[in-house]
Amino acid sequence: MTLILIALFGSTAVSTHAQSPNGLRANVPFDFIIGDKTLHAGKITVGGMTQSAAGPTSISNLSNGEHAFRIGRRVLSSAPSDQAKLVFHKYGSRYYLAQVWIPGYKAWELVPSVSEKNEMRLARNSQPEVVNVVADGQ
Repeated sequence: MTLILIALFGSTAVSTHAQSPNGLRANVPFDFIIGDKTLHAGKITVGGMTQSAAGPTSISNLSNGEHAFRIGRRVLSSAPSDQAKLVFHKYGSRYYLAQVWIPGYKAWELVPSVSEKNEMRLARNSQPEVVNVVADGQ
């Protein structure tokens, strides 16, 4: 009985993993804000997105060991992506990571931080500049 349960849970883990994207890597040429942290320009990896409706997303700077986590959610209105990219919202000189696009999956949108919501309020008559950074799938 124990072996059957182990086999059942093991196969569930494998099939769930097979349905989730691995993430992506990108060279981001500017510092950016994620949650309450600023990550510096460099080799950035993003992972943790799944086909579920929402969940944690991990963002790391491989150049200097910085890490951040943010809750994300699938953008239901988007079609599956054909290009890996990171989408940033730019307010003045500040960049906020807003979306992650992984080929074959719907876009993953990060929940705006308090500081980005404040930026949105200040710029209520204008939209942020949208900056795309092309990435590689992992």
